[in-house]
Amino acid sequence: MSESFHIPLMSELAAEGRQPEILFWVGCAGSYDARAQKVTIALARILHEVGIDFAILGSEESCTGDPARRAGNEFLFQMSALQNIEVLKMYEVKKIVTICPHCFNTLKNEYPELGGHYEVVHHTQLLQGLIDEGRLKLQGGGVFE
Repeated sequence: MSESFHIPLMSELAAEGRQPEILFWVGCAGSYDARAQKVTIALARILHEVGIDFAILGSEESCTGDPARRAGNEFLFQMSALQNIEVLKMYEVKKIVTICPHCFNTLKNEYPELGGHYEVVHHTQLLQGLIDEGRLKLQGGGVFE
């Protein structure tokens, strides 16, 4: 895989009048946790190499609000969620992939109650689909669970 490449922002593509196939929701862990950053970078490289048109929100991405809801702060959750839903609506996002199981659950199962309806895919599901389609090959065999 190539060493470096440009990951477009949704704002850049919108300025060009383009809509990516997928929004890659990086998430808090994918942004700040050293181990999760490796997964974030690896997934971005895979998406790039297999030719999937994707973008990220960059600084426009905020926490989904999952930790606030789990801690019992429903107001903060709803404020976070509604802010994110407005950003996603502005970019007409239809499909989201994320590496974070918490972001996945919140975006897929909890945002719809606030008007956020998206096709949300966990990165492992996306990778399995790419393997099944023959677009992604595992070198030397191995197990993908």
